[in-house]
Amino acid sequence: MPRLRRLARTTAPTSEAAAGEGRAPAAPDARLPQLLLVGQALAGLVAGVLWWALTRSPATWVVGEPVVTSPLTSPVARDGVLAVGEVVLGLAAGAVVLRRGRERPLLLLTAAVAGALAGSLLAAGAGSALPPRSPADPRHVAVSAYGVLLLWPLALSAVVLLGTLVSALTDWVRAPHAGTDERTAAPDPRA
Repeated sequence: MPRLRRLARTTAPTSEAAAGEGRAPAAPDARLPQLLLVGQALAGLVAGVLWWALTRSPATWVVGEPVVTSPLTSPVARDGVLAVGEVVLGLAAGAVVLRRGRERPLLLLTAAVAGALAGSLLAAGAGSALPPRSPADPRHVAVSAYGVLLLWPLALSAVVLLGTLVSALTDWVRAPHAGTDERTAAPDPRA
């Protein structure tokens, strides 16, 4: 994100220049943190319903061959389907944070992680609340490995971390001596 912030400072028009040209100044999208928070929570509800629909009566592509299918493999398959869905949603949300994280990146990242955690909890709750609700019923959808609920925020954080690291390393490699002055720089020993 360091490169993104630097680019935002150099390419954003000033309010005086925008006012002189007769157009409104370019305001940062101040609602993006709220949109990420609420949007991921709503996506969690949709993901929970989709998870319930896919795993309430698991198909052979979820649990394996019909010969080895047993009631013991269904919870593992259900958690696996939820895990894949949450990782995909976390990668998408992380890409949004990297792409739009120019102004107030810490606020945006905090809202995104909170939204991812809320979406993950709502997905598990929505899938478990749909019928059949009796845990004794083998078609009941519930999370058995609660660590799966952390995959959405962890995937989001990993994308932001790796994107920021790559951006910082790229900036460092491209301009290693950008802050040095010719008069104060150490002499080259090979000269």
